[in-house]
Amino acid sequence: MNEITINELKMYSPVQVFLGACFFGPITMIYFLWQNFKTLGKAKEAKYTVIYGIVFILIFIGTLQFIPKAIPGYVLQVVYSLVALQVANSLQMTKEEIEAATNYGFQSYWRVLAYGLGLYLAWAAITYPVTNMFTAFGIID
Repeated sequence: MNEITINELKMYSPVQVFLGACFFGPITMIYFLWQNFKTLGKAKEAKYTVIYGIVFILIFIGTLQFIPKAIPGYVLQVVYSLVALQVANSLQMTKEEIEAATNYGFQSYWRVLAYGLGLYLAWAAITYPVTNMFTAFGIID
């Protein structure tokens, strides 16, 4: 009758951040890391995640044309996904820390899938005009 209900704060686990980044692109990676920092109450880190994320995306799109064709595209995805995994493990919370915390829980994988698909569409919508802009200015061929 006098039960206290504690609302869990939902976090993306490091593996969810990795999978989101690997399968759904860098915007998903930035969103998941940003959301975790926000959930943890680290506003400064959340702000820097967005700023550095935008810079990363612009540099990433600009340098894609200069990467040798012998290197498959998925290698780059795995590299930045591993960086996101490391950030989530070292600057946020590990899976074990989230499990042990009484006020934190995991986001569902359905949410990862839904947000991932939506943010992947945003990635495609951003990549096309930015690539065209870079081509128009002669930055890439």
